[in-house]
Amino acid sequence: MQGSSTKTKLIALTLSALVLTGCATRERYESELQGWVGSNIKVVMDAWGYPSGSFESPTGNLVYVWDKQGSYTVAPTLSTSIFSSSRGGVGFGTGVGFGFGQQTGSLRCQTYFEVDKAKTILNWKTQGNDCRK
Repeated sequence: MQGSSTKTKLIALTLSALVLTGCATRERYESELQGWVGSNIKVVMDAWGYPSGSFESPTGNLVYVWDKQGSYTVAPTLSTSIFSSSRGGVGFGTGVGFGFGQQTGSLRCQTYFEVDKAKTILNWKTQGNDCRK
């Protein structure tokens, strides 16, 4: 019984670490963006290069857009697990999973900076599933 409790605690700790890591990376990215508010847009261009595009906002301000895109491919996986039953038995298993065809996913982050006539950053916005640092 004690092994089951230890396993549960280990799983909970691992999941907590993954959640905190995911939040921290997006949080770091947004913190960087917020740090640029009040600066000249040249600061962003020096760090990231030229934007992907720009457009005029309804208020007449200019909005610069950086568009980062990518993809990933899911490779075959190997998983190992230890399990226990309510009757006190313990087991060990290993499995290999293979996908048929190409399993890919898209990654994208669009970052928008709105600037005034003096090119001072007023605010920012992100959109996508890969806006993190």
